[in-house]
Order: sequence, then structure tokens, then C-alpha cells
Amino acid sequence: MLSTPLLLIGIILMGMITLILRAFPTIVPQRLLRQRWLLALNFALPMAVMTILIMASLNLFTEQFTMTRFSAEIIALVFVLLSYIRWRNVFISLAVGIGSLNGLLILLQ
Repeated sequence: MLSTPLLLIGIILMGMITLILRAFPTIVPQRLLRQRWLLALNFALPMAVMTILIMASLNLFTEQFTMTRFSAEIIALVFVLLSYIRWRNVFISLAVGIGSLNGLLILLQ
């Protein structure tokens, strides 16, 4: 178990990293943001995040595998896909995925 000072240090570090990442586009000159590798990263990152979320959400190879949970996961992934196609927003799709999976698990059990 982590002690309170370690938890506070971790929270402060995560907050600082988040602030730096949020401020990065406004601090860095525009000519650097137009570099080919940053444009490619900006294009590929949303799909990479969605792929990671999909792979992490499936519990196919765990001891707790049930067909009910698998069905709920597949339906939730369809909702995530549809929301991403509709709004092109990773954060909305993330919320839709978490909400629909939890809602479906409650309904199906």
C-alpha cells in the first residue's frame, strides 16, 4: 500500500505532466507543430487510442470469461464505433463505451 506522501507526489506529477501536455500546442512555435512526424502522430493517435481501448476491453482470455460479458463488450464496442463515426471525439466515445458497457452488464445480469 502506498503512503500518503507518495500518493500526493504521484498526483502532483500527473497534474504537471497533464498541464505540460495541454500547454504544448500553445507554447511551441507553429513551424515546429507543422513537422511531418507531428502531423502523422496527430492523424494516427485517435485510431491508436481506440484500438488500445478495444483490445483492453475484451476479456476473451481471462478466467472470468462469460458469454454474457462478451456479448455486452461487443455491443458496447459497436456503440463506441458509432459514436466515434458520428462525433469524431475520443473522449465522447470513451464515455459512451464505459457507460454502455456498465449499463449492458447491469441489464444482462
